[in-house]
Amino acid sequence: MQALVMLGPNQLEMADIPVPVVEPGWALLRVIVSSAGLFHTQMAAGMLDAGGFPRILGHEIVAEVVEAASPASPPPGSLVVVDAVIGCGVCEWCIRGEDSICPWMRHLGIDLDGGFAEYVVAPEANIFPLPSDVDVNEAVMLSSAVPVAVHAVRRSGVTSGSRVAVSGIGSIGLTVCQVARAFGATTIVAADVEDEHLDASLPWVDATLNTRDLDPADVSKRLAELAGCDHGVDVAFETAGHPSSLDAMVRLPRPGGTAMLMGICDGPTAISFDSYLRDFVRREVKLMTTFGYTRQEFLIGNALYLNGRVDVSRLVGDTIELQAIPEVLAHITEHGTQGKRYVVDVSM
Repeated sequence: MQALVMLGPNQLEMADIPVPVVEPGWALLRVIVSSAGLFHTQMAAGMLDAGGFPRILGHEIVAEVVEAASPASPPPGSLVVVDAVIGCGVCEWCIRGEDSICPWMRHLGIDLDGGFAEYVVAPEANIFPLPSDVDVNEAVMLSSAVPVAVHAVRRSGVTSGSRVAVSGIGSIGLTVCQVARAFGATTIVAADVEDEHLDASLPWVDATLNTRDLDPADVSKRLAELAGCDHGVDVAFETAGHPSSLDAMVRLPRPGGTAMLMGICDGPTAISFDSYLRDFVRREVKLMTTFGYTRQEFLIGNALYLNGRVDVSRLVGDTIELQAIPEVLAHITEHGTQGKRYVVDVSM
């Protein structure tokens, strides 16, 4: 099969390699589409440990089942979306359904070969059926952006009547806005440094704020005003992965509220306060982090999408072929993603 293989940091080359061997409990899948975005630039540069080389990236996968043995698995020919998070299945975290923080967790496209290839293998428990007429370019967003948002919103405790702020309206932030609304949030305010990103969020938010020329304290104050709550919001989501955004979102929750930190800041990051006691401790703020998602979130995310509660069309960027990925990742590194993900058509 043809695959784009990572031989080392920022070394991606096309190769003709054997189709992967199917182990018991795993399914062989023919990849239809994968995606390429900011995360892949971080992986290609070596930000996360790939578990050795060569490695095939690509953690977002829509595929056709070629071989699966379990009677509960979608049969051969089925269209499926793949959960790339593979817990060990036996530890206390997996038993609680917390696969994403399993100490022995492995991940397709990170430390196991992923979807930048014609074929991939995945556990039968990690493949979820899709309608045969689904738009595969949209469905690939169900493999990461949507379950990530569902996981964060569920962990944060958003419920009917919640007042929410989201900082960073890229693909994740935009999806968080929609999922929070689907979970009952009645007031949502969005913050970003690009008007184009904020405009994309308008169908799901009540107000927006361009934070380009504002310091974190001003951002926090103005977002609280826009949300109509002087004491702060119930939940503040940080999805930008930028220190100034982090500072603002930690300041923003009401007393007893929650700051949900989702963005990945590369390197050391500090949170500062004018007064640690007054600005943080006395408010009893819940400082939470989130990483990835669980299989439960796939079921919820797929249902939200198929029932029209989440619109992923705004996340879909241009379609490219496998060979174009290195050039596209270089472009993303220099210019960003504009809140979209490139769709990798593996058949091209």
